[in-house]
Amino acid sequence: MLAAAVAVAAIGGGAAALNSGGLGRNTEAGKKDSVTAPGAALPDGFEPWRTTVQDGPEDTTDELRCVTRGEDLFCGGGGVVATRIRALDGSPVWTASSPGVPVQGMHLVGATDDTVLGYRFADEDAPQGPPREVVALDADTGRELWSVPSGAQSTAVTGRTQDAVVVGSSVVTVDASNTYFETRDAHSGEVAWTASFPAGTQCAPVPVGSQLLAMCATDEELDATEVSHPVLYTVDSDSGTLDGPIAVDGPAVPVGVADGELVLLQEHREGTASVGYDGVARVDPASRKVTYSRLARTYEGTPGMTGGTVYMSGQTGLVTALDPATGRKKWSRQTAVEGGSGPAAGADALYFSSATGRVVALSPDDGELLWSTDPQADGLTGEQGASPRVTVAGRALIVAAAENTIFAFDARNPPKTGQSG
Repeated sequence: MLAAAVAVAAIGGGAAALNSGGLGRNTEAGKKDSVTAPGAALPDGFEPWRTTVQDGPEDTTDELRCVTRGEDLFCGGGGVVATRIRALDGSPVWTASSPGVPVQGMHLVGATDDTVLGYRFADEDAPQGPPREVVALDADTGRELWSVPSGAQSTAVTGRTQDAVVVGSSVVTVDASNTYFETRDAHSGEVAWTASFPAGTQCAPVPVGSQLLAMCATDEELDATEVSHPVLYTVDSDSGTLDGPIAVDGPAVPVGVADGELVLLQEHREGTASVGYDGVARVDPASRKVTYSRLARTYEGTPGMTGGTVYMSGQTGLVTALDPATGRKKWSRQTAVEGGSGPAAGADALYFSSATGRVVALSPDDGELLWSTDPQADGLTGEQGASPRVTVAGRALIVAAAENTIFAFDARNPPKTGQSG
């Protein structure tokens, strides 16, 4: 049986390894042998499965994202507030509905031992409700525990939609007026502390392991849609006090953590338009030191980070691994996954997937292709900047695709070429 796991919010397009997955032998032509990590397992009686979750409105983007807790998946998006699915066979346990308010979408942030958290976007035809709110659901029943309006402008500040983050058993949000942080017990919703933003700024929460940082930008830069001088503050976990401003050369997007340092990619802009990334900044919260490295060229695509390495997944399927300490390219590999999402990682492989459900597994050491699957659903290649579509649960891979499709298979035995699912 799978070991219990607590899903943690990923930063941007990056991925958190929620469980250690592994690959077994696959000796088909063009596929490389690999070794399954000790202890990586499938749910008892697992067989590959495929399901379609209840559709949202016709004009709603229909791609789900999932997080894991033990042998259960929690998925949201595409007009679906949240649904709990058994990883064993894809059967539904519960599907939550929005109480009286039509929704345009739901983005799950993560799950603690007893609570599923996300932020919900109101339908444009429902102006009576808050446009965006953070929602907590009981993990066992799907019952809504609490919700609060959010005025966060995290995308403008950080370059990523990050309106709420889970830190331990708490969730950090931004109040409806967009002037302070609120930290709540994830299950009860009880407020532990609030912390006002520095005057004249708007901020977003950024987790660095168990440490919380605030990333802030001035109102003037936000009004001009050009955040060139973001400032990071350490946040005291007991009181919420913001301390120790750390200036960063921007625009910069947080992508992950390496050796206790926050890693940001520096955007290359032409006018106000971002055309890729040309540098790496690393912030040490303890010393407040910022180190910069230039990339050899401007890289376009979806960035993500796992295992201490930054990955860039291009719209044409090119995946590049970058060392966050030096900016040096480790390797590049052309894949068949166009418009790939950020990476997900098992013990022995990196997984990238498109909205069509095509999955590739690459060696993290040198990018060598381990295996690749055919598309599993009709759909476009997906938008740039998409968060990981692959969720790793032990040895099982759960993949989200277009039209609210979710399918799962054993990483040791991926679908063969010509096998539709």
